[in-house]
Amino acid sequence: MKLRVLFATALAVAVAATAPTQAAKPVVCAQCVKANMEKLAGDELRGRGCGTDDEHAAARFIADTLKRYRIAPAAGGDGYLTPVTIQTSTAAASPVLSVTAGDAKVTFTQGQGIVAMNPPPVIAGPLVKVTDARTAGDVKGKVVLYDSPIYDAPGVRALQQAGAAVVIGPANDQVLEHWAELAARPPGATQVVGVERRMGPRPVVFARAEAIAALRRLPDGGAARLDAPQGPPRERTTYAVLGVLHGKAPDADRHAVLFSAHYDHLGDRNGVVFHGANDDASGTAAVLELSRILGSGKKPRRTAYFALFGCEEEGGLAAQAFMAHPPMALGDLAANLEFEMIGVDDPKHPGFLMLTGWDRSNLGPTLAEHGAKIVPDPYPEQNFFQRSDNYQLALKGVVAQTISAWPIPPTYHEPTDDLAHVDLKLMDQVIGSMVGPVTWLLNSDFQPAWNPGRKP
Repeated sequence: MKLRVLFATALAVAVAATAPTQAAKPVVCAQCVKANMEKLAGDELRGRGCGTDDEHAAARFIADTLKRYRIAPAAGGDGYLTPVTIQTSTAAASPVLSVTAGDAKVTFTQGQGIVAMNPPPVIAGPLVKVTDARTAGDVKGKVVLYDSPIYDAPGVRALQQAGAAVVIGPANDQVLEHWAELAARPPGATQVVGVERRMGPRPVVFARAEAIAALRRLPDGGAARLDAPQGPPRERTTYAVLGVLHGKAPDADRHAVLFSAHYDHLGDRNGVVFHGANDDASGTAAVLELSRILGSGKKPRRTAYFALFGCEEEGGLAAQAFMAHPPMALGDLAANLEFEMIGVDDPKHPGFLMLTGWDRSNLGPTLAEHGAKIVPDPYPEQNFFQRSDNYQLALKGVVAQTISAWPIPPTYHEPTDDLAHVDLKLMDQVIGSMVGPVTWLLNSDFQPAWNPGRKP
């Protein structure tokens, strides 16, 4: 109820504030947005897969566009591109889960009954069956069969924190929809070379209903083993594309605003191109259009940075490198607005964008008061605030939030996420609604701040 009231209030404020702004000053270049979308999400760049030549071509196009829009390079020297070397584990063979209990034995291969995510080369331990994580008992070093869909169960985290070697749980609808994609992922997390290695996500095993049933039928006391042999790591390069428009105030760089998006997508998979028009050519086009408008007008008081990141789909990799070696002191960033998936209208708030982590800071409500067509995130259970490149900056103290339209459209991570399935008119409208508020922010003394107790 509280979320509904908050959403309705913000929607009313945004409607009242936006209408006159939109009518008075149509500043978005619809042809520019369309051209950038056609380049990024067209057939030529083949889905901009992480670390591919297609992604590199997209990075060069973005750099050339920033230069054309009179945005200076911010990657050091005269460059816009910061190269980022990444390493990915490879699979020497498909992961296999086997459980033996007395005379009974079941075996499942990756993609056939199970999908093992982030597995180390070997996990072995006794199998225990758990229905309620609160009464699970000692699970340290054990393979836990858990009765709740993994993405939906806070109990999984409790079991992992209690030392479970791995948790096996039924795949929910979201996992089943992307089963083949998840099964094809390499073992382990991709790491950025030269950046302190983060602890990767803990291993989990998604299981289809028939696999769960077979495991449940086994007698207690079984011995479980997950084998995921790994080959030599695969090395690739991605890029962060960085531009800057220095402000005119003497302390402009100390109160800067960062506008960001990721430009990669899933690439070509078995001859099928995943164009990534909504995710996230649309966000990239929004940042480029804001850079065009700001670069062609009077210099703002504050400095504006523009960052377009590669390899977000494999763990925010270029953003990690940016965090490790930023072109500015992170403490000098007043705010970060990440743009992601703004090309498909959300039936829950048609014609409007949502802001993740709305109640965490004063940024969203203030921008809405100045005409931005943004409302609270109506999907708090999806944890979108933590699922985009903004989150790494937020953990460093920067008020960093993501703007989106419909974050879970039917085209998400599907080949249908193409130019035919994005609404360019919607994009023009919502980008246009951001121009006035963004211009105000860059010329104001307003200080974005976390609300009490809501800093991540």
